[in-house]
Amino acid sequence: MQLTRTLNVITMACLLFLTGCFGITGDTITPEADGQSTTDTMINHSPNINAYYNSMFGIDENRVLDPLTNITSTVGANVSMYHSAVDIDGDFMTMGWDTDLDGSIDVNISGQHGFTSIYLPLSSWHSVPGAMDELTTTIAFIAMDSNSAGVSQLININSPQFMPNVIMYPSTLYVMDAEDASGSPSDGIEDNLVRVTMTQGSDINWAAISVKVSVNNEAPVTCNNPGATGGGCDLIEFGDTSDQVWSVGDGVTIKEASAMCAAGETCSVTVTITDTQQGKTLDESSAVAE
Repeated sequence: MQLTRTLNVITMACLLFLTGCFGITGDTITPEADGQSTTDTMINHSPNINAYYNSMFGIDENRVLDPLTNITSTVGANVSMYHSAVDIDGDFMTMGWDTDLDGSIDVNISGQHGFTSIYLPLSSWHSVPGAMDELTTTIAFIAMDSNSAGVSQLININSPQFMPNVIMYPSTLYVMDAEDASGSPSDGIEDNLVRVTMTQGSDINWAAISVKVSVNNEAPVTCNNPGATGGGCDLIEFGDTSDQVWSVGDGVTIKEASAMCAAGETCSVTVTITDTQQGKTLDESSAVAE
C-alpha cells in the first residue's frame, strides 16, 4: 500500500513538471506571420516646388551716396523671383527664400505661388571667371510641411557687371542780380535794357551758357553771347573780360539787337540763364527798363 502511494506521487510530479506548472519552461510569443503588422504606417510626402528667376524684370541696382566722399556706389540689387508649391497630403507648408544658402529661410512666403522682389547685397554676387562683364549668384527656395518633410531648389542668377562708382559733384547754386541799365529806351534797336551780375556761383564757360530775354511777357528771345552775332539781343560783358568764363563779379549788359522796348515805355525784362551742357536753369531774374 505504501509503495503504491509513493508511485502515485512520483507519477503526479512528473505530469506537473511536463505541463509547466512549476514555471520551469520559458514564456514565448508566437511571431507574426510574414506581411502581418500590428499597426498601419502612413506615408508622408514632401512638398513639390517650382521656382525661377524672372529675367523680364532685370536687375535693379541699389545705389547709395556717401556724403563724406560724394561717391555713389552699388550696395546690392533687387531681383524678381517666382515660386509655386503644393503638398499632396494637404499639410500646411512653411516656404521662403534662402538668400545666403545657410539652410534657413530669409524671406518668408505665404502664398502657394507668386512673384517676390528680393534684395541681394553686393557680397552675394561673384564675378564669373573669363567673363569680364558678368556677375552670378545662387539662392534657394525652401518648402517644409507640418510633418517636417522638406525640399529645396537652387536657382542661379546672372547679371551684367554693376555700374562703377561715380563721384557726384555738388550742385552749384547760382545767384544773379538784375538791374536797370543806364539810359532810357528809345525807338532805336540798340538800347541798353538791363544789367545782370553774378553774385554767387562757380566759373562757367560761355560756350555752355544760353541767355534768353522776355520783355513784357512776350516770347523769349535768345541773346548773342559775347563776341557772337545773329541773335535778337546782345550780351556786352563787363568785369574780367580776359577769359572765356562767367565768374562771380562779372556781368553782362543786355542790349537790343532789334526793337524790344519803345521810347517812353516802362518794360519788364525777365532774364533766364541756362547751362546747356547740363540742361538746367541756373537763374531767372527780372528788372525794369525805363
